[in-house]
Amino acid sequence: MAGVRELLAVVLGVLLGVALLVAPRAALRLSIFMGPHRRRRGDYGSEDPIPDFWAHLVRAAGVACIAVAAVIAYQSYA
Repeated sequence: MAGVRELLAVVLGVLLGVALLVAPRAALRLSIFMGPHRRRRGDYGSEDPIPDFWAHLVRAAGVACIAVAAVIAYQSYA
């Protein structure tokens, strides 16, 4: 029988995965991987664009989150 932990893991995994798929550049700007020096430099709106490689990498992480949530849901509710 599945409990609250499994349900929360599935919901949070899907939400995080969808957020990473929909807005990968925003997720990178909010993450610790870009570092604090990237956020404090320059005028408002003059930041460097994020390379496509990093955006694709974040999208892949989003797909992985959804896949892990699907495995947890399958094991808990099937």
